[in-house]
Amino acid sequence: MRQVFPRLTSVGLVSMAQINPFELFGLPVRFEIDLDDLKNRYLAAQAKVHPDKFAGASDAEKRVAQQWSTLINDSYKRLTQDGARGRLICEILGVPINENSSEGISEEFLMEQLERREAISLAKESSDNAELTSLKCEILCERNKLLKEIARALDVDHKPENAVQPLQKIMFLDRQLQDFQ
Repeated sequence: MRQVFPRLTSVGLVSMAQINPFELFGLPVRFEIDLDDLKNRYLAAQAKVHPDKFAGASDAEKRVAQQWSTLINDSYKRLTQDGARGRLICEILGVPINENSSEGISEEFLMEQLERREAISLAKESSDNAELTSLKCEILCERNKLLKEIARALDVDHKPENAVQPLQKIMFLDRQLQDFQ
């Protein structure tokens, strides 16, 4: 494993869990990232810890390689999902987001979400595909606007506290998008 991640291989599992995904892939901590570059870094990292490379290794080395593989997969997933990436950056910068709280979100926004959920349900019941498409487009447009706010707060203004509310709203919108599946 020393050849795989020289700086990281001598650390124990507890320390391994403390490695942030940006560091793991050698990326700057930014909201807007090049997903193709990330994918290439992910594939290169996974190739280094692939089980085939450790076929003749000891059980301990195989176990460590598997742990690295899991860390690489989890890190890649967090960085490819924009909401998770934004929450991660806020956490790194000392502004953690409580995913189970809607504190700070306006009552108006919350009511809009309830009404939209009801509209989605009614459109599904009546098999109104045009309405479902319209509602989905509405959510995606709103989500894209919030992503721009998050990128500005994190990458331009460097004020993670300004990204908290848009990230919380994105969590609501992502749940609504799941209603379409």
